[in-house]
This record gives sequence, structure tokens and C-alpha cells, in this order.
Amino acid sequence: MKKDPVLESALSRNRRWIVNNHIKNIILRYPNQEIPIASLQKKFKTLDLKGKALNWLHKYLSCFDVTFTGNEHRCHLSKHMMSLVEEEESVRESQENAFICRLAKLLMMSVNKRINVLKINELKRNLGFPDDYVIRIVAKYPNLFRVVNEGGRRSSMEIELVH
Repeated sequence: MKKDPVLESALSRNRRWIVNNHIKNIILRYPNQEIPIASLQKKFKTLDLKGKALNWLHKYLSCFDVTFTGNEHRCHLSKHMMSLVEEEESVRESQENAFICRLAKLLMMSVNKRINVLKINELKRNLGFPDDYVIRIVAKYPNLFRVVNEGGRRSSMEIELVH
């Protein structure tokens, strides 16, 4: 089957931005939101990338700032990227009440007001839940939700409506 060059180009661009998003998340988890390039280079294999991390970062100067501090290169997010991260966080926070209501309604419809996390994960895109809803919503509101794990296995974890 012949490949469509326009589609292949779009997929390639999308993959690069997905990788940049992963790098952004890695940087945000580091202290002071700054990572040594040597540490980022070690993570390149998990991102399925080859080559030097420094070269990749220099391709996306609108996203990443590279500095030379002491005797090593370090990377942090650019001002533009930090403003996008802050905007993303504010959108998440503004949607939090809607997520809480949807999750509570879903749990109210169940027989015993609890549903397996794996089942909710299958529906989370349709319900508009963030990937980290268990940490971001369930753990943040212990007066509304609780995680129940009677079997001790990850697959038996359930979310229960408290009241």
C-alpha cells in the first residue's frame, strides 16, 4: 500500500509534539523545574529517541531553554511554555467541579455506590476525566470519595462514594 506523504508528515509532526509534552512533564517533576541534560539523555531511550538530548532541545527553542551552569548543561521550560503550562493548569482547575459532579453521579448510578477503577478508566475519555483523576480528584476529596482495595491487587481497586 502506498503511503500518503501529507499524512505521514502530519503524523511525524504530531509525534514530535507528543515527545515534547513528555519532556515537559519530566522537567516539571524535577526540583526547581530544571533538569541536567545528562539526566534527560538517560530518559531519551524511554521516549524512543536516538541522538543527543541537547540537539533535540535546540530544535525547540520556543519550548525549552538550555543553560550552562557550573560544569553542566541544564534545561528548563521557556517563558512561553511556562505560560502555557499555567494556562493548562487553570483550565484543569476550572473543570474540577464538573469532574467531581460527573464522578459522583456515575457512582450514584452503581448498585453499591462503588465502581472498579479499571471500568472507570475505560470510560474516562468519554466522561472527560483527566488521566490522573484518581490522584487529582479522588485523593483531594476524601469527604466525597474513597479508594477501596479489598483484594490487595491493583485490578481490584474501586472508587466509592462516601455519603
